[in-house]
Amino acid sequence: MARSKEQFLSKLKEQMGLLHASLRSFYQGDFAQSLHIATIIRVLVHETPKSKPLLNQVRPDGLDLAVREHAGEAKPGQEEILRFAVGLRLGPGRAVAPAVDLESSHYSVSSIGAWWGRTLIAFLSRVGTQVVYTRKQIVLMLANREGGAHVDEHENPDYVRLLTDLPLHLIRDEVEIETPDLARFLAAQSGVEMLDCLRRNFFPDFDVPSKWECGTAPPVATYLDEISLTAGRVVPPFPQGEVRITRR
Repeated sequence: MARSKEQFLSKLKEQMGLLHASLRSFYQGDFAQSLHIATIIRVLVHETPKSKPLLNQVRPDGLDLAVREHAGEAKPGQEEILRFAVGLRLGPGRAVAPAVDLESSHYSVSSIGAWWGRTLIAFLSRVGTQVVYTRKQIVLMLANREGGAHVDEHENPDYVRLLTDLPLHLIRDEVEIETPDLARFLAAQSGVEMLDCLRRNFFPDFDVPSKWECGTAPPVATYLDEISLTAGRVVPPFPQGEVRITRR
């Protein structure tokens, strides 16, 4: 027997509650929750010949709904060498923490379909080839292969490359910053954006914050929404943040 619209809405609210709980745990420091977050996003938006995403079961235009995102697209006419659009807080010391502010000027409104297929990380690999990761690739990598819903027998080369091959060091005040797990950070950031989307489109009374940050920020902190290296020039979104990019 087919489910009713009310039953689908109930399932959607259930997934929203699970997403909210996983995000709270992630930003309290349990980064393994990114695997649950990725799996919930997959349930909501991923479509296959045999599987219909929950949002499209709630309403036919589910993937056309508006969502806030920070796409971090390169400017026309510029040769892009490296880009990642993941919110970070640098410091104290070598630490890097995930931080998302949906009210940032770097955010704009897109459709869920475009948001799902957006390229968010791109860089030159150690062998000199351009490596590109979309949100869909990263979320499904965590959900399908790295432990969200299944663990592959063999290491995922794309995930290993993202952890080890990213050709940059962040250096602030002559201190080398830790290289973050951008896949897990991006999954959580995507979860924040999706939670906000569900609230705006379905459950306006659901109380969710627009800012998410891991731990307590120090009195003086540097935040990055994006790093873009084009034609040999580093363009951070916050000029006051001293950032130097170097090849490994």
